[in-house]
Amino acid sequence: MAYTVIRTDLMSGTKQPADLVSLRFYETESPKEVENGVIAKLEALEEGEREVWKAKAAVAGDDLNECVVIAGVEMMYDERKRNLDEYINEAGKITRGYILRSRNLFSVTKEGFEDGTVPTVGQDVAIGTGGKLKANTAGLGKCVHIEVVGRYTYYTIQIGKTESAAE
Repeated sequence: MAYTVIRTDLMSGTKQPADLVSLRFYETESPKEVENGVIAKLEALEEGEREVWKAKAAVAGDDLNECVVIAGVEMMYDERKRNLDEYINEAGKITRGYILRSRNLFSVTKEGFEDGTVPTVGQDVAIGTGGKLKANTAGLGKCVHIEVVGRYTYYTIQIGKTESAAE
């Protein structure tokens, strides 16, 4: 089974540590494995923690200021696994998330899209089932580039407006 491969092309968390979070992914109350490229909603810090967030799959309509894109470090201890598309963040392990900021760019392979349905350049992208991306629906951003690099085809997503107006 191939999993999503992610590139953090122009995410502010690569230079701004305040835009990175550590999280553990949950489904209801149980930790669950999660692919890179999934959009997750931060719920609260885990009990007794000051840095590890409890997160679950985001859904359409969630406030983007409370969401991150999961991009764990692809460290595979199984020597039989050699490709990035063989990596998944294990259940219960702490992983990395990038806070979504306006105009930031990240790229994912087709496995990061709901049902493997990919967008074309210029199409809107939203949050779909299980935090996967949903092509041709407004809500998260827009596909701005498609690029083939080696064995992977990457779909570059530019995040839309995440800030709300000052009151």
